[in-house]
Amino acid sequence: MSNDLIIPDVPLTKTWLADVMEKKLGVRPTVGTSSTLVNGELGYMSMIRKVGLNFEVDGDDSEFPKSVVLKITTTGKGLDAIEGASGDMEAPSEADKSMTEQFMHNTECDYYRVLSAANEKHIKIPKIYALEDTINKTTEVPVIVMEMFENCHLYDLIQGFSENQLFKLVDEIVALHVFSLTTEEWKKIKPDANIEKIMVEFHAVMHTITDKLSDSPGMEILKVYSRNTFEKNPHFLAENGQQYLNGNRLAVIAHGDMWAPQILWDSQENIAGIIDWQIAHPGSPMEDLQHLLSTCTTVENRKRLTKPLIDHYYQKLSAGLEAKGVKVPWTREQIDEEYKFQLVASSAFTIFANGFWANSPILQTDGKPDIARITESFARCQSFIKETVEAWNME
Repeated sequence: MSNDLIIPDVPLTKTWLADVMEKKLGVRPTVGTSSTLVNGELGYMSMIRKVGLNFEVDGDDSEFPKSVVLKITTTGKGLDAIEGASGDMEAPSEADKSMTEQFMHNTECDYYRVLSAANEKHIKIPKIYALEDTINKTTEVPVIVMEMFENCHLYDLIQGFSENQLFKLVDEIVALHVFSLTTEEWKKIKPDANIEKIMVEFHAVMHTITDKLSDSPGMEILKVYSRNTFEKNPHFLAENGQQYLNGNRLAVIAHGDMWAPQILWDSQENIAGIIDWQIAHPGSPMEDLQHLLSTCTTVENRKRLTKPLIDHYYQKLSAGLEAKGVKVPWTREQIDEEYKFQLVASSAFTIFANGFWANSPILQTDGKPDIARITESFARCQSFIKETVEAWNME
């Protein structure tokens, strides 16, 4: 049995993977060895392994993958970084860790399942070969088997995205929203049964991280933000989310965690795939754009390009919906209002991300805090929070 394991001590066998691929592609491969991916930032909330495959077929074998990616649930490294960011807060129990792992994995399976089944493959997600969640329990461990994007690369968070890349990313967001506004299947995805408990604990962590970061030089504006949000209403983030869940505000699919390591680029500098849909949810049409602008580009780019990017979004969304015989459900002015409304929640997630990254390899070099990287990331965060404070007249 041990010789058949793909990864030592993980109960997934080469026989099982060969069965999966044969069922999907009609040809049974020989399963080779597993290896870790080069980029250390990938798999921060999961175990990620590349597994080699060999299909023996007559003639052209280009349609058969040379390898696949196995994504196996584990939040260990991620929770360590969160604990580092939140200081003296009590560490989560093993039960809470398990609950978070299951929530994130099952959510990703749900959204990959819906997006993969779409007739039109305009949304750039990996090909999915197997989705084994914690509900059906057909494998001993929850796992996703997906396409390995060969000859692709990532952009470093601090290097950030250029103007041209941001416009390409908006095009991908538009494709996701056209899908959201012209299909119904995704609306059947039910929130995890434990989401309320998870969010209560997550909000408390975010509040602690906000207050801790507000003591950093140049980050004093976070005190104003915290005073007007967490301290006034500890449930403001949950209430924001409910606006989209209960229909008070029109929802689209929000990726929820769209930043540099989730976006793979091909050799022509086009987007090859967007990965890691673990916290996808019904949300604001401006959520993913705000996350990109607040974390993955310079302050100067954000200030200069926000309006042109929103204009581009609205024009492309209108054209995409019109091509399907659907009228865009917002006016351009309502999209500006959506942008303002979402600023408050997006700011909380931007602060959380910076606290998380500062305690992880993302903003470290050789295992030690990289002051230059932290300073640049914090400057982006500070500027975005200032925009929110000013937009909402916080005092």
